[in-house]
Amino acid sequence: MRGTVCYVAPEYGGGGDLSEKSDVYSFGVLLLVVMAGRRPLQVTNSPMSEFQRANLIHWARNLARAGKLIDLVDGSIRGLDREQATLCVTVALLCLQKSPAARPSMKEVVGMLSGGVEVPALPIEFSPSPPSRVRFKSKQRKKGSLNTDKPL
Repeated sequence: MRGTVCYVAPEYGGGGDLSEKSDVYSFGVLLLVVMAGRRPLQVTNSPMSEFQRANLIHWARNLARAGKLIDLVDGSIRGLDREQATLCVTVALLCLQKSPAARPSMKEVVGMLSGGVEVPALPIEFSPSPPSRVRFKSKQRKKGSLNTDKPL
């Protein structure tokens, strides 16, 4: 798939060397294409809400952050249960990590898809943000300003 738009690993576009990890990236794109039933880049004359889905990889990452991986799966795929579908999309996203060193090997990919290797959790870049425990304070009041919150 070398040279095919949207299938090429980011490091190759920057003049980097091709490696097994570049092939893993391309396989991740292919797996997303199969699961979503559409091309990796699909621009239409649709409204802006549809334009956000034009880039399949970007859309998949957004769905992962929202915890809605199953929404990516093409509804016409028959005989595939939710667990299998989520597994395939998760493995695809693991293959699409920006850093080549973070991507699994093809041997690990095959193991994950066949059930022989445990699938790790998605990295932070794809995970939904945990709820913040830090309360945000409003703007600080200037010295000498009247504080109406406290009784006089």
